[in-house]
Amino acid sequence: MKTLTDIDTGLTVSWLLKDENIKEECSKFQPTREQILKFFNKAQRVEGFVVTKDRYTPCFTSGQITWRNGSSASWNLYSSGTASLLLDNGETIYLYQRDYHWFDPTECTYGLGDEGEC
Repeated sequence: MKTLTDIDTGLTVSWLLKDENIKEECSKFQPTREQILKFFNKAQRVEGFVVTKDRYTPCFTSGQITWRNGSSASWNLYSSGTASLLLDNGETIYLYQRDYHWFDPTECTYGLGDEGEC
């Protein structure tokens, strides 16, 4: 990775959310630049449903990333330890890293069963 720029933290899918408590909680999702870099260096590629269904959260941060070879991507990093990268060639890649160390307002709500994993 060469650069990580334009980081916006504490964002929510606010146009979908009517719950002010969730919006307030998502504003507490403030991963550091160091945590974001660690995430992208350790994350593994996963199927899209892991991001959109299994570990869905409305809390995210976004930015731009550029690699040493000059290619780049826009990214959304979610508080659940998942991310989506929109590459400059139009391809979308989904990532997951279990061992994240930031505050996750929606922890213990993930998983496809009735009880969230914690």
